[in-house]
Formats: sequence, C-alpha cells, structure tokens
Amino acid sequence: MNIVVRGKNIEISETMRNYVTKKLSKLERFFDRLMDATVNFTLERGRIKVESTLTASGIVIRGEAVGSDWRSALDEVMDKLERQVKRYKERLGKRGVLRKEAVVEFEREEVEEPALPPVDKVARVKEFVLRPMSIEDAILQMELLGHTFFIFKDLDKDKVQVVYKREDGNYGLIDPIY
Repeated sequence: MNIVVRGKNIEISETMRNYVTKKLSKLERFFDRLMDATVNFTLERGRIKVESTLTASGIVIRGEAVGSDWRSALDEVMDKLERQVKRYKERLGKRGVLRKEAVVEFEREEVEEPALPPVDKVARVKEFVLRPMSIEDAILQMELLGHTFFIFKDLDKDKVQVVYKREDGNYGLIDPIY
C-alpha cells in the first residue's frame, strides 16, 4: 500500500511516519485490496486534527478526528477506518463480491433546478473521476464517505446519476434526461 503522510502547521517526524505505517498495515489484515492511503495532520488552535483517506478498489474510505495529541487523534481515526473497512468487506461478502442482486427501491420525483450562484460566489471547484458503478455501490460509497449525496456513472445506463439520502432515511436517485 502506498502511504503519504503530510503535515500542516506541524512537522512530521520519522516517529510519526513509522507509527502511521504500523497502524495502516494492520488494516491490510482485514482487507487486502487497500491501495493508497493519505494521512494529513493539521495543528489548529492547539489541537491536532487527523484526516485519513484510503482507496480500495476504486472505493474511498475516509475518517477524521481531533485530539490533544497526534497519537490519540490517529488512534481514533484508525478505529473509524477499521470499522468502515470491516463493514465494506462484509458487504462485499454478502453480495458475492459486488453482485448486482441487491434490490434498492427509489422514488422518482421531479426536481427543480436551483438558480446558479454568481461566478464570484463559487468558493471551491472540485474535480474527480467518475467511475462506472451500480446504484448499490454508489450508496455504499456515499455511506463510507459520510456524505448525503454521491455523483457516479451508472454501470448499466452509461450516464451520470446522483444518489442521495432523504430525510426519512431512504435513498433517492436523480436520473437526468438529456
């Protein structure tokens, strides 16, 4: 697994790098498909914030924590990542490694397009690669990231779609017509 350790307002020592590598290697015991890991340490107002992102077979797994010292924050992040990796692996096992037999019901609803903000109001532009995946995989990816929506390229229809979490706990699908 390729591991990148970065620091903002904090110097990354060799001890920190070794500890991160040791902790991340334990995750490989649970799931051997982990490819890349990025761990960012940030010193903010006397507290250490640790953000970690793992890539496993095209799936992104994230965790973050804040602590008084870097070890406790990193340990908390590793606990979160371990739970997510185990959950992801369990779901793969239940589905027979990404089987398409899982049934998820979606409501079709009309969605009004909101007015676009003026160009000078856009605070950030984010680009990412759209990987072809099933709706079930998109929901799993959204849950692993902790987001309320996820944009993906549908494996069957070969077009961009958005899956989102509704307030009632169900999922919705935005299927654009173009």
